[in-house]
Amino acid sequence: MKLFNFLSDSRPPLVEQSLEDLGAMIDDASAMFAAATTYLLDNEALAVDLSAMDEEINAYEQKIRRAVIEHIAVDPRDELTLSLLLISIVQDAERCGDLAKSIAKAAALADAPRMGPHVEALRTIRDRVQALYPKAKSAFVTANTADAKAVMDEHDALKKEVSGYLKQLASATDLSSNLAVVLGISGRMIGRTSSHLSNIISSVAMPFDQIRRSPTWGDDE
Repeated sequence: MKLFNFLSDSRPPLVEQSLEDLGAMIDDASAMFAAATTYLLDNEALAVDLSAMDEEINAYEQKIRRAVIEHIAVDPRDELTLSLLLISIVQDAERCGDLAKSIAKAAALADAPRMGPHVEALRTIRDRVQALYPKAKSAFVTANTADAKAVMDEHDALKKEVSGYLKQLASATDLSSNLAVVLGISGRMIGRTSSHLSNIISSVAMPFDQIRRSPTWGDDE
């Protein structure tokens, strides 16, 4: 069941603007993630000002919270569920920006270029998480339950992938302690990025009381 339709013509203006702002937050976080992980994995200089972009995301978060509270104060019965969802999931969009900035900080700890099979393994995980950004936004914008579930299922698979990667790092003997720390921290934060995207899209795939939980539909199959 669709809890909302982003493209509805009857959306209250404050809620409509908040939905658009949340989409902008996802786009900005995606660009930050791409820049930070390119710096980490490709040894390239940062192409954007991550701190400035993070401030923009933070400003969007505050704007959305103010707008939703103002809307509820004026007409608490109109789009109440969607308003509560926005208040809840906007923090996940904000955290995606924080994590991108933290990935870049982890990369800055490296004392040598990042190369080798462990870097390539993390690149594969990074590529899958990066691909979730447009999928999550599209499923959210269209309130497409099937696409939202697909994003959550991909995150569920990525959790296992990240866990296995970290276990391999912990027992690896072919990399320096410095690189192990950099890749371990970064791998965990890349995995957390996937988690926050899954949380956002759970607002489409799950009942309100179950958002942020792991998918349960496979249990019935």
